[in-house]
Amino acid sequence: MPQAVPEAHIPFAEVYIREPYSVNILGRIVVPRERVALYVDGFNLYHALDALGPNHLKWLNLRKLGRLLIKSRSQVLVSVCYFSAYAEHLKGTEKEGSIHRHRAYVAALEAKGVEFVKGNFARRELSYRGGRRYRAKWQKHEEKQTDVAIGVRVMADAIRDKFDTAMIVSNDTDMIPLFQAMAQIFPHKKALTISAPERPHHQTLIDVAAEHGRIRRSQVEKALFGPRIVQGGRIVARRPAEYAPP
Repeated sequence: MPQAVPEAHIPFAEVYIREPYSVNILGRIVVPRERVALYVDGFNLYHALDALGPNHLKWLNLRKLGRLLIKSRSQVLVSVCYFSAYAEHLKGTEKEGSIHRHRAYVAALEAKGVEFVKGNFARRELSYRGGRRYRAKWQKHEEKQTDVAIGVRVMADAIRDKFDTAMIVSNDTDMIPLFQAMAQIFPHKKALTISAPERPHHQTLIDVAAEHGRIRRSQVEKALFGPRIVQGGRIVARRPAEYAPP
């Protein structure tokens, strides 16, 4: 087993020495970079981008964004998972175009090596009574179980030692049990809470996460897809007209 080398003796290293490390032909110690996995709550991020105003910011390359979020000298981005669901209930309505834009976006992400974890919408029956005469009933569709899907995936990847640090893009306080479990079961790994642009952190998430960070608008602007996404010599996705830059 190699002996630990004091960090002070390695001026080019910015992180602590992790085993296994190796020695190159020049006798210098090669320190493995910290592996970072990015997990994105799709709708949480989408609504934040929508609130920013310009639609073209939604045409966001999550893998490129991930590379902007990490420390490039000491970390490496090993995976990106995007959690979302198609709003199939909008078919046949004036909002059906959003489904096609979403599918084009997923195709663009997958072409760049982002894994799409598909969820679903659940229908809720709601009702209201006002006094003796007024009655109302309506339906509402809600995306379900995204927080559960993210939590299960992060824990599964931690068990399989897929990362050293997990960056979780979500402001959902339902993520709190995940951060607590990570701290208790995998104290040698870090789970970071990352807030969407111009969205404040919940203090409770900051309290339980190993660290917290924020996506800056400037990072989003630097990480946009181009008008065409090419994979294997063919175009797999085109930027929707609604997402054209101003």
